[in-house]
Amino acid sequence: MVSKFDHLKLPRINIESPRRSPGGFSGKKRTDVSSHGKQLLGQLSTLTEAVKQKNTPFRLDPKLIFKIKVAEKGYFSEDMVTQAGLNLLAREPNKAIVVFSSDNQLTEFKRRLENYSQIQDGPKYEYLGAIDELVPLEREDRIGRLLELKPVQLGELAALDLELWHTGDRTEMRKYLDDIAEVLESLASDTAPMRMSDRYIGEYLCIARIKVTHEVLELLLEEKIVKEIDRPPQPAFETNADYNLPISDFPEVVAPPEDNCGILVIDSGVQRGHPLIAPVLGDTEVFPDAKREFIRGGSDDVNGHGTNVAGIAIYGNVENCIKQRSFDPTAWLFSARVTNEKNEYDADLLVETQLDQALRAFVENYPNCKVINISLGNADQIYRDGLKQFRLAAKIDEIAYYYQNKNKNIIFVVSAGNAFYEEAKSDEQLRTDYPNYLLKKSARIIDPATSAIAITVGSLSLGRGSITEPSDVRRQAIAKLSGYPSPFTRTGFGVDGMIKPDVVDFGGDVVIDLKYKEGLDLPKSKLRLPDNVAGVSVVTLSKDLKSSLFQICSGTSFAAPRVANIAAQLFTKYPDASSNLIRALIVNSAVLPKEIPPEFKLNNQQSQSEKTKTIKNQLAIYGYGQADLERAMYSAENYVVLSEDNISIKVGYFHVYEIPQLPPEFFNVKGTRRLSITLAFDPPTRPTRGDSYLGVTMEFDIFKGIDREIVRTAYESASKTSSPDESTDNTKKKLKAKYGAGIEVTLSPSSNLRKKGTVQRGQVEIFPKSTKYDEGPMTLIVSCNRKWAKLDEIEMQRYALVACISHSAPEVDLYNRMQIQISQRERVRV
Repeated sequence: MVSKFDHLKLPRINIESPRRSPGGFSGKKRTDVSSHGKQLLGQLSTLTEAVKQKNTPFRLDPKLIFKIKVAEKGYFSEDMVTQAGLNLLAREPNKAIVVFSSDNQLTEFKRRLENYSQIQDGPKYEYLGAIDELVPLEREDRIGRLLELKPVQLGELAALDLELWHTGDRTEMRKYLDDIAEVLESLASDTAPMRMSDRYIGEYLCIARIKVTHEVLELLLEEKIVKEIDRPPQPAFETNADYNLPISDFPEVVAPPEDNCGILVIDSGVQRGHPLIAPVLGDTEVFPDAKREFIRGGSDDVNGHGTNVAGIAIYGNVENCIKQRSFDPTAWLFSARVTNEKNEYDADLLVETQLDQALRAFVENYPNCKVINISLGNADQIYRDGLKQFRLAAKIDEIAYYYQNKNKNIIFVVSAGNAFYEEAKSDEQLRTDYPNYLLKKSARIIDPATSAIAITVGSLSLGRGSITEPSDVRRQAIAKLSGYPSPFTRTGFGVDGMIKPDVVDFGGDVVIDLKYKEGLDLPKSKLRLPDNVAGVSVVTLSKDLKSSLFQICSGTSFAAPRVANIAAQLFTKYPDASSNLIRALIVNSAVLPKEIPPEFKLNNQQSQSEKTKTIKNQLAIYGYGQADLERAMYSAENYVVLSEDNISIKVGYFHVYEIPQLPPEFFNVKGTRRLSITLAFDPPTRPTRGDSYLGVTMEFDIFKGIDREIVRTAYESASKTSSPDESTDNTKKKLKAKYGAGIEVTLSPSSNLRKKGTVQRGQVEIFPKSTKYDEGPMTLIVSCNRKWAKLDEIEMQRYALVACISHSAPEVDLYNRMQIQISQRERVRV
């Protein structure tokens, strides 16, 4: 069992020094054209020879399918592919293009390469210089991630999903599937009844459900026309009955202690009579038009959305509660109804007014009401780079700043919003273009998810398939893997490039129904979330008690209250904590899921610019990752959180902190070692300012293997210069030039990316060969810079800071070593 310790205090050096605020082709042409062209011709010859030598029992038409690897700064358009006599099948994250040709001699492509390499006269086709390599697709390229995680064993008859490269000819694809089905039947036996049980051929997809042995799977993995073979996702439950459990099956719900934190759900109301809500409902109110004519049904939830959100807010993982037959609410519930039965706002009242009224009614009357969940958004207000802040988001930031000045700590948790891939011509294109369409401009976060001080939450898939129709190949879950982004989640970045969403949590997946039949047109995409499907959706409470206590839902609306629940539990554990510390603990605890799409994975083959782009894509999709309650609430032997809270810094000054010396076993014991720093602050904001939405900004840097006084002096000197370009970056450059580049701890994401937001985290993995980490304590510099905020508006800025050191090996006792050092230092200081 993992030990749970309270977090430790981060040592701060009693230094506060001033610092000056900073002022406001397709690529490179090749010189070795002839040799490069001949090299490509040689690779082309190898590809065509491999096709001729192919001999398998499936007797499929040997399509020549291969990859064109494009140079780092190169570009190879679809028109260029077509002109070369090829057909584009896919673009991969590493800039490779998958193509095929019906002409197994590749006559036109070969002719152009000969011209390019100056073997024969004619057009030079210089754009072919963008090609680095021509390589075949390997067996490993055809193995899906689920199959990779759980390979087919010898003697196993496995049900698998087979996907073929779609050439665009449905008749041809039908023949491929017919041929494969025929061979499977011919290879079947009484002990291994192999067959194709289902198939689907659409405009972009050609898929089938097959049952095969390990030996036959290996043969299929060598077929060029096979795009991917994977295990189908597994359903969460065996039956739907779990959603209709009688009330008698549950023990009595006991209200949480009176001083537990409360969550205000601003939504469509709540079903007050629900047996799992009534015992924890602190208060509920309606904020409609003044005449009370707009909303019917009082504070009860006619739409159901508010009850769905509230169930997750007070119980967290409702599905686990059902499994364990135990409902122990961790937070009090408050409900502010602001929409009518059609889930619309009052046409006569500003939403900002309703929000302001709701906050004043609950926050000022209930001291424990500290977390505000907003799972409502305006789908028509999509953020674009260069836009100023939206009104509702600006109002949230204004309220948060107002209450912190009143010494009331509240946290807003806002859903990122649901995106609809409007460019999709059909539902199946949602799957074929996933997850890349999540980075389109149309999928950016919406108002009020752009709020700078709120925690914005994106959505993850649970990684499961349909309960009701698990064997129907036409019922396709899009994301399929746990931790993959939900197909509907909205993405960043936010105002002024700040990292949004901040974190992600489970919100469900989408199952598309591929209903194409021969002779009929493909169905158009509905461009909305389809009906929720048991298994892939989130389980929560239902407003309709006559049919069921529970309901299944999908959407970022249901990811946000999971994070709100974490925030409430942290406030209950640390009742004197500032909202900044709670935000910092949540973001510090966040980790990327173990499985993320290859499009967003870092690898050693990427250039530095490609790695930078991948990191930005990760941040746009996942923010800092998925929050973890245990990591946020407790330290452990090998996981230490050092924190400082409610610290005030003069605007234009910097603070100095010390990270205690890391013990020898931290370096000697094998494992993954990480250091992370998280900063949270709540500055004044102004939506009318296009130069900077934040009136005050903050940032941090960390150094190792260098005396603390040297670093302090360098930062202090920077404040005395009149040079307009004397910034933090220049200070670091001067220090590194004099004392070596190894003195800076290079955190990811970079300072330029993370410093744009009000909650920032930078982390680094420490390897055995990393230098200077064992040379004494590290020095952490926290800087505060004035933007447009005037001195008479704000002199001091409050913030919270969290440093976290972890080692994957449980036997590494970091906690006690750190605690001893900090205690000794405190005794010396006193």
